[in-house]
Amino acid sequence: MRVVVAKAVTIEAHATTTLVATVQPVRRSQVASEIAGIVDEISVRQGDLVDANAVLCQLNADSLRFQLAEAQANRDALQSVLEELEAGTRKEELVRLEALAEEAVAEFDRWKFEVDRVSKLYEGRDSNAKEFTDATANFRVAERRMIAAKANLNLGKEGPRKEEIARARHDVREQQAVVDRIKRELDKTTIRSPYRGFVVRRDVEVGEWVSAGGPIVELVDLSSVLVRVDVPESALPYVHEGAAVRVEVDALGRSFDGTIQHIMRDADPAARTYPVEIEVPNPKNSLAGGMFARATIPSGEKGSVVAVPRDAVVERNGVAQIGVIVPGKEGLTALLVNVTVGVEVGDQIAVTSGNIQPGTQVVTHGTERLFPFPTPVLVVDEKGTPVPQDQVTER
Repeated sequence: MRVVVAKAVTIEAHATTTLVATVQPVRRSQVASEIAGIVDEISVRQGDLVDANAVLCQLNADSLRFQLAEAQANRDALQSVLEELEAGTRKEELVRLEALAEEAVAEFDRWKFEVDRVSKLYEGRDSNAKEFTDATANFRVAERRMIAAKANLNLGKEGPRKEEIARARHDVREQQAVVDRIKRELDKTTIRSPYRGFVVRRDVEVGEWVSAGGPIVELVDLSSVLVRVDVPESALPYVHEGAAVRVEVDALGRSFDGTIQHIMRDADPAARTYPVEIEVPNPKNSLAGGMFARATIPSGEKGSVVAVPRDAVVERNGVAQIGVIVPGKEGLTALLVNVTVGVEVGDQIAVTSGNIQPGTQVVTHGTERLFPFPTPVLVVDEKGTPVPQDQVTER
């Protein structure tokens, strides 16, 4: 069996400790309704994986649709008034006002002539006081009607005042705001998922009344997970955000690479431990909330430790193993050795179990094909060229 090997080396790395941890969703939301209403449809159940913006629940929206139709009609009516004001006075209306003004001028001229005639007769005592008074009064009435008709004509020519048009515009905007508010409330009758995640609890059924702020479903995001571990105060000085951490999950029989994201610097008074959250990518949703895990974190000063290339470590049934090269008279064999690993430094990973010594030749490519018993191997280089046994033992 062809394998590629490398030598175990000594590196400087922090001391580590392995602590019990719990897997938690990166996000958990109690999705609620923003408005009150009766549930018409609930389209998800517990365990469903829903996409972002997917419909979770539909509330009855008949009343809001009627309100929206009424508000839109009122807005359209106000818009018509505004357009009429902005268009100004119609040509036919101006013609009518001009005709009324000319009629008033003619009436004014007639009564002016009549006043002049009656005044002369009254001075010559050929007319009585009543005729003179009536003519004078009718003349004044005609004068006022002429002034009013001319004023109406000028108003018609100038059109509506800018203040009146501005008020009409404000009325339209106010009613548009009412329309937008009702549309917004109508949109809220469709309750959607805020992100891609799993439904873990459903709080309503069809026909139930939901109050504003009432819960609909509980949603968890497992695109990545937070592995929560309680770190003793002695290890806290060596833990920092961004540090790489190895997380083992027994239920899956494998380990995951994570990164410390959050350090809560407020200890549990009883245990004197500090909660630390390690983010682990979970693209296949293999990790679930509540899973038991173990996290290996830095816990002491740097020191010399044995390390092997990261590719040399494989996992079988949750146990880390390394293929060790053993020379013999009949050739080279590879033996699988169970190990405990610590922190990663670059492309190297520390071996803390003490059963790998510096200089030991370990398998970096081909370990997954080794049998549980000593396996004859042929050592090759990265290009696949065989390496003589004496060179392997000297390397």
